[in-house]
Amino acid sequence: MNKESHNKKALAVTAITNFALAGEVFFFAGMLVGRISHFVSAGGYWTAVLFFLGAGAFAGGVDHGFLEPHGDTPLRVFMKRLTWVTIGLLTFFAALTLGSRFFSGSAATIVYVIAFVQLIAFCVLVFAVDSFLVVLLNNAPVMLLLLVLNFAGLQDGRGSWEMIVGLLLSFAASGLQALGVDILHPLDRDGLYHIVLMAAVPFLYLGGLYLV
Repeated sequence: MNKESHNKKALAVTAITNFALAGEVFFFAGMLVGRISHFVSAGGYWTAVLFFLGAGAFAGGVDHGFLEPHGDTPLRVFMKRLTWVTIGLLTFFAALTLGSRFFSGSAATIVYVIAFVQLIAFCVLVFAVDSFLVVLLNNAPVMLLLLVLNFAGLQDGRGSWEMIVGLLLSFAASGLQALGVDILHPLDRDGLYHIVLMAAVPFLYLGGLYLV
């Protein structure tokens, strides 16, 4: 198999894992929607986190499966940026979740304002800088803080082991992707990231149940 065929097969498998992840996440997001009474709440914000995780996976599937094989066309560049923006929205609602769950009063308001400013800055940067590093630097601190606060909140009931496990699996998925693990052809590092993240999603859903 030549290199071009190798790459096309890997992209096809990656797209399939994208769509499988999207379907799983949308299912659990729908389950969570049925349990929340108010969207403006930690549970409502976390539902939005799951929705945008699914939306990002779906957009990534369209990109890898249908656009990337034809090179960096204008449409492909747009879809890539759209995928990154959905991750930015995921990060924004994750910040709102931790603000609502772990802070109150003026402290919570400060978290919300920071989250909004961060989202605006990210949306500007993501169209100005063609690097996934912008996405990582925007997302990682928020998710890491959410992990730490869940650990700290175990004693008073604000944290949950389910959320912790889901977040740890998410970090593991990102770590494998960053390390470029590509020994399971045709499952490349992106496909492996999706597979591990699929294992994290049920725990992220169960953790969300503690927020409603």
